[in-house]
Amino acid sequence: SIDSAVIDVPFSRFVECIRAIKLGIDLSPTKTSNKVIGLTSALPNEGKTTIAASLARLIAHSGRRVIIIDCDLRKPSLSARFAPGATIGLMEVADGRRLLEDAIWIDPESDRAILPVVPREPLRHTSEFLSSEATRALVDRLRETYDYIILDLPPLSPLVDARATALLVDGFVLVVEWGRTKVDLVRRALHNAPNVYENVLGTVLNKTDMKA
Repeated sequence: SIDSAVIDVPFSRFVECIRAIKLGIDLSPTKTSNKVIGLTSALPNEGKTTIAASLARLIAHSGRRVIIIDCDLRKPSLSARFAPGATIGLMEVADGRRLLEDAIWIDPESDRAILPVVPREPLRHTSEFLSSEATRALVDRLRETYDYIILDLPPLSPLVDARATALLVDGFVLVVEWGRTKVDLVRRALHNAPNVYENVLGTVLNKTDMKA
């Protein structure tokens, strides 16, 4: 799978980067020990889902309790990869229509818990859903059970959804694709999302060509 490097090649440069992300999270002065971390990017397709899945697997492998939540309601690639048969997920649980226990998938390879998203049409008010009291209450409930809650968020551009989660998370990790995403675009995305910028724990330069 996309995150198997964490186990298969534990001393690779990629896995060392994932460890550095976890260390940055652990050293951050967050409000609580049960940390909620949002992973986002400036643009789509920069690799944030791979980083989020790998981070969650590393945490699970270390023996800590972790759940990863697919919060990319319009393009739930995490759910497509790890819970392709899901019929209920984040939205149904937050709305109170289904039980949390029925929606969580357990990855048999790592004991990592996954709360997927089942795409629904039409999705007109995704930012309102992510910033709602119901979603916040669900995340607070998960804090009671898990040491880490990883949110795989949408990119900052062109949506406002990631910004809507600022009250949910203790810190953001920004994923930027090396050699493709322009510095000005990243700067503009963060300028338009000050509540994200103020809580960025670090930036991951992804898909880097080390030979260059």
